[in-house]
Amino acid sequence: MKPRFRLGWTVLVALLAWQPISAAEYYVHPEGNDAHPGTLAQPFASVTRAQEAVAPGDTVWIRGGTYVFSGTTIAIGILLNKSGQEGKRINYWAYRDETPVFDFHQLATPVRIRGISVKGDWLHLRGLEVRGVQQILTNTNESWGIRVEGGSHNIFERLNLHHNEGPGFFIADGGHNLVLNCDSHHNYDPDKGGENADGFGGHARQEGNVFRGCRAWANSDDGYDLIHARGAHRIEHCWAWSNGFVPDTTQRAGNGGGFKMGGWLLNPARFPGHIAVHVITHSLAFNNRAEGFNANYHPGMLRFYNNTAFNNPRQFDLKVAPRLTKPVTHVLRNNVALGDAPPLSGHERNPPDDQFNSWNLENFTVTADDFVSTDPMGADGPRPPDGSLPDIPFMRPKPGSRLVNAGISVELPFKGSAPDLGAFEVK
Repeated sequence: MKPRFRLGWTVLVALLAWQPISAAEYYVHPEGNDAHPGTLAQPFASVTRAQEAVAPGDTVWIRGGTYVFSGTTIAIGILLNKSGQEGKRINYWAYRDETPVFDFHQLATPVRIRGISVKGDWLHLRGLEVRGVQQILTNTNESWGIRVEGGSHNIFERLNLHHNEGPGFFIADGGHNLVLNCDSHHNYDPDKGGENADGFGGHARQEGNVFRGCRAWANSDDGYDLIHARGAHRIEHCWAWSNGFVPDTTQRAGNGGGFKMGGWLLNPARFPGHIAVHVITHSLAFNNRAEGFNANYHPGMLRFYNNTAFNNPRQFDLKVAPRLTKPVTHVLRNNVALGDAPPLSGHERNPPDDQFNSWNLENFTVTADDFVSTDPMGADGPRPPDGSLPDIPFMRPKPGSRLVNAGISVELPFKGSAPDLGAFEVK
């Protein structure tokens, strides 16, 4: 008789071979050493070294402190080109409540500099601060704080991007990226008079990129810019204010839009089958130099749902390209405009489909009395621990206002019998 244990042992070995391997954790510290094993006690010094060590599913914990980049020979401070997998992201996370600061101001290579370049897929960056990227060249356009150039299915969460001489965050190529609860502010390119330093840029040809819960303020050009995007992008629950000035002054700088929703250089003749339909919902634009929401000659439809424009020289600017032979009908539902400027401009050649907005209410004109507050104090304040937007009374409708339950369903969540008008639901 054969020993019975042989089959059991074979099965046991097979089962052990198929057991999932636990994800690894690595640590980076400004005073670490890349010759170390990357443990909490003996951390790496650089994210670059950590990327060499990780595999899909692993996490790199980045300790607080300042990581200074300098030199005149490299164009990219950190290149993230190793991919995770679906269900196994590679995480680059701030450690606990610490703040890792990546300072690129001393990186002075005479090229278009990238603070962080993302070419990998299925990554998650969280809790990082990026500052100081310079624009060294004066005969070309911007450098970038973080530039996504091919990476897809990534999450960028709770990032603070500021004082860069170009866009804080920019998606050049790649799809299905989520930019979540990030701030981009005080970006200014003095060599170009401020015309290229946006808060956020989404210019990818791929579909599915989303900006959600983000803030863009005091950027010298626009808050959000989708000017070249051939793939559909969404902007949800985002704020934009005081863009288009030299930061913290009233001096004119770049274009000055809160949300630039596409268009301009996109020739409709090059898109015979499909032109991206961008969507912006539950977003707030105020005190921008030029306009709150800008169609920017987009050759296809744009959808504006449940947004609030306050105190912009042009609130919803719907201008279309003169070369268009077919009319473009932008769709506006449940929006609010308050201020001296008319709610709509630039729409004379192509009237929009605009219903159930504050300017469509019969025998009613929206005023400051319809809101709990029109004082933006706290808009740039700290976020709660979960990274969500500050809970402030600014531009929230008062109970009993005609704005409450005055909208129409656009397949987005709402309270009450119908959506409220504007970016916020009444509490």
